Amino acid sequence: MSDLMVALFCIPFDVTLKVTFPVWPLGEAMCKVVWPAMTLFTNCSAATLAAISYDRYRAVIYPWKPRFTAVQTSIIISSTWLMSLLLVLPYILALKMVKGKCEEDWPVPFAVKLYTMGLFVFQYALPLLIIGFAYSMVALKLHEQATLLARNRKASGISVSAYKNAKNAGSMEPAAESELPSNDPSFAQMSITNSKTNSTTTKPSNTRQEEKRLRRTTKIVKMLVVVVLLYAICLLPNQVVWLWYEFGSGANWPHLSTFLTFGSLMVYVNSCVNPLLYAGMNDEFRKGFAKILKCRCKNDRSC
Repeated sequence: MSDLMVALFCIPFDVTLKVTFPVWPLGEAMCKVVWPAMTLFTNCSAATLAAISYDRYRAVIYPWKPRFTAVQTSIIISSTWLMSLLLVLPYILALKMVKGKCEEDWPVPFAVKLYTMGLFVFQYALPLLIIGFAYSMVALKLHEQATLLARNRKASGISVSAYKNAKNAGSMEPAAESELPSNDPSFAQMSITNSKTNSTTTKPSNTRQEEKRLRRTTKIVKMLVVVVLLYAICLLPNQVVWLWYEFGSGANWPHLSTFLTFGSLMVYVNSCVNPLLYAGMNDEFRKGFAKILKCRCKNDRSC
């Protein structure tokens, strides 16, 4: 939703303001809406990425714990939006119309510096720190599981050719319904005892299922890591230019306006590319989107 709102709301208004600069043609009410909304959606994107990283961390590191319920998920989503809104409240209060322009009017000069630093921490640095820790732990866990899987296969006495035949024979089996079997302890343990107690005919099947789970989880995490890296790269110019403006000599740089425009464009690029990454790099997300659209279509008589 935050990415969609950037495309539908932020970009059209921002283009209009770039054309009419320095005149503000949108009125006093929109002065307190347009720019804070842009910040709100960016904050929400960062908070959402951090929440997703926690969900992946919890699913892989503690797979025996139950997945979040619909109510819990709704609470998490609502919390990200509420927290994002609280972060932009000072900005909303500071914006005022002055001689036909929408300008910031902070009570003390230090307040704007504090707010800029706060945005950098909560919109960029802190989410990336949380995400970096979560995915580092997930990567270590996946490496451990891959190593244990290979050891299990070797301990089971399954030859490479026999394993490949079993894998090919089961390649037409439908995938598991959930992309992350968080309630399946065997996914985390990859227990060697299974390979010792099961019969020879069932060992290839168990190994095949474990490998499917591991491969599916790894694919999802890789996609999310790409999304996070894109977020870090695309938002970096905008963060740097505002920090330089408030704490350095950026205000005196003759190309400041051009760089600010470039920073805004990079933020928009991130929001526009995200849906393509989700849909293009993982079939689970494509199926989810298709399911939502199908439900909406059934409820709409015109479909």
